[in-house]
Amino acid sequence: MKQRELSRCLLTFFLFSFVLFCFSACRMRAEQNSLTSQFDEIDSLVMNNQMQSALKELKKLEKRAYDSWIYLGIYKRYATLGESERAEKILKKALKKNGNNPELLAVYATFLMRGNRLAEAGKVAEKLRGTNYASVYSEYVLRDCVQNSTSENAFDFYIQKEFYQIFLDAYKTSKNPVWLRNCAAFNLMNGDYSLAASLYPKAFLDADDAFFWALVSYDAGQFVKSIEAIETSKNLMKDYHNFVSLKTTSVQQVALESDAYMAVSEMELAEKIRREIVLNLDEVKVRKEDEGLFSNILLNSAIWAGNQGMDDQNADLLFYVVTHWPDNVPGLILYADFAYRSNLERQEDSEVAALRKAGISSLEMERYDNRRKIPLSDALYRIDSSLQRTNNPYLNIAKLDLKYKTDSLISEKDKNRDLWNMLEDDYNRDGEYKSLLIQYALNFLLRTKQYDDAWELFYNYVTSISDYSPKIDFWDQFVDKARGYELSIVEFGAWFAAHQKLAPEALRLHEYCVYESAGLLEEGYLAQTASTSACMNLGEIYVSLGKKAKALDLYGKAAGRESRKNLRSEIFYRIACIYAADGDIKNALRSAEYAASLYPENARASILKDKLKF
Repeated sequence: MKQRELSRCLLTFFLFSFVLFCFSACRMRAEQNSLTSQFDEIDSLVMNNQMQSALKELKKLEKRAYDSWIYLGIYKRYATLGESERAEKILKKALKKNGNNPELLAVYATFLMRGNRLAEAGKVAEKLRGTNYASVYSEYVLRDCVQNSTSENAFDFYIQKEFYQIFLDAYKTSKNPVWLRNCAAFNLMNGDYSLAASLYPKAFLDADDAFFWALVSYDAGQFVKSIEAIETSKNLMKDYHNFVSLKTTSVQQVALESDAYMAVSEMELAEKIRREIVLNLDEVKVRKEDEGLFSNILLNSAIWAGNQGMDDQNADLLFYVVTHWPDNVPGLILYADFAYRSNLERQEDSEVAALRKAGISSLEMERYDNRRKIPLSDALYRIDSSLQRTNNPYLNIAKLDLKYKTDSLISEKDKNRDLWNMLEDDYNRDGEYKSLLIQYALNFLLRTKQYDDAWELFYNYVTSISDYSPKIDFWDQFVDKARGYELSIVEFGAWFAAHQKLAPEALRLHEYCVYESAGLLEEGYLAQTASTSACMNLGEIYVSLGKKAKALDLYGKAAGRESRKNLRSEIFYRIACIYAADGDIKNALRSAEYAASLYPENARASILKDKLKF
C-alpha cells in the first residue's frame, strides 16, 4: 500500500516537472519571438530615420538581454546608429557574463582594431587562436607588424616561421587565396615542395590564382596536376577582357604547360601546346619580361622540328630567334649547328653518281639538292657580332667548335695541341669559360679515345675546384660532393667510374644524375636535366647487374622524352635485346621493328629484326 502511494507521488512529481519544463520552454520561445519583433521594430525605426526612437528602444532592450546573440544584435544596432561608446559598453557587459565566447571576442577585437586600439585588440584576439575566428588574431598580428616593421626589412620580417599559421588562419576564414599562396610560397622557400602542393585549393579565384598553383605543382613534381591548373587558367583568361590587370600571360602558360608535358615524356603534346604560339607569331603580344620564355618556346619547337626532319620549320624558327634577339646564345649555337649540317654533302653510291652524270635526278635527289641551307658565313658573322657585344663564354666555345668542324686543314693532332695550349693558358682563370673549355676538351678527348689524358684532365679539374683529402678514396669524396658540381661534371664522373669498372660508384653517380639531380626524389621520376646518354648508360648498368625490369622502365621513360630518332631507335634496340635475352620473342621483335622503322640506318636493329623473324 505504501509502495503504491510512493509511486503515485513520484508520478505526480514527474508530471509537474514536465509541465514546468514545457511552460519554461514556451515562455523562452515567446520571449525570443518578442525580442525578434523588437529588433524588427528598431530596424524599421532606423529605416524611417527615427534614430532617437530607435535608440530609446535599444536602451529598453538592453535590460532584457540574456545571451550572446542578443547582445550582438544590440551591439550591431548601436554601431549602425554611430553610438560607439554604447556599442563597446554592451560588448564588455556581455563578455563579463561569458568571457570565453568566441563570437563576442571576435566582434570586440575587430571593434578595437577598427578604432586603431591595437594593444587592447591584441589581448582580446589572443584568445581566438586555434578557434574558427583565428583569422581575427591574424589580422591583429599583421596590422601590428605593419606599424612596427619598415619597408627595408618587410620581406625578411614576414617570412618568419610564426607567420605561417597566421596566413593559414587568415585563409580559413576569409577564403582569400592570397593568404594560401603566402603559405605555399613559405613552404617553397624552405624546400617543402610537397607540403606546398598539398595546399592546392578546390577552386581558383582567377587565371593568376590557377597559374600560381600550376607553378607550385610543377615544382613539386606533380606535372599532371600542373597541366590541369594551366588549362583552368587558360579557360578563366578567355572570359577576362582586361588582360592588362592580369599578371599571367599566354606565353607563360604555354612555356610551363609544354615543359610539364615534356616532364611526363609527352613530347608530341608538348609541341602541340607550343604551336599555340608558333603558328601565330604575328598575333602574339609579348611583354618585355616574357621575351626569354618566348624565345625558349620557339627554340624548343625548332629542336623538335629538326629531330623530325622538318628542316624548313627548323630554319624558319631559328632565323626568327637570331633576328629578333641577336645575342640569344642558345639560338646562335643552334643556328650555327643547322648551318654546318645543312652544308654537309652526303656520300652518294655509284648508282646515284651515275644518274647525276647522265643528268638524271630522282625525286629524292631533287629533295636533297633543294634542301634548306643556311650559309656558314652568316652563322659565323652573327656569332662574331654577338661576341663583340657580350664576350659570352658559350659563344667562344661554339666558335671554336665550328672552326674545328669546318676547317679541313686542321688535323686531329693540331686540334689536340690547340686545346692543350688553350687549357694551359686558361687553367688558372676562374669562371664559366674555364668550366666550358674543360667540358669541351673532355668531350673531344673521349671522342678521340684519349682516355688517359681525359681522366687526368678531369681529375685535376675536380680536385682544383674543391678540397680533396689524399687520405680518403677519391671516389668516396666525389660521390659525397656530387651535389655541389654542375650536372655535366657529375655525368663525366659517372662515365669514368664505369670505365674504371667501379660498379657501386658508377651506379650511384648515374642514379644521382638520372633521378635525383633535379631535387625531386619521387620514385622513378627522371630529372629533366639528365642527358639521354646518362639514362642509356644507367640502363646498361642495370642490365649488367641483372636488374632488367628497372632497365626496361628507364629505357621506356627515356625513349618517351627523346625526340631524336636515332637515339630513340637505339633505345628501342636495347629494349629488344633485353626481351630477346629473356626469350620473349614477340616483344623483342616488336621493339626491333620499331627501332628499325624509326631510324633505318640503325643496322644493329635491322639485323636483330631479321634474326628474330627466323
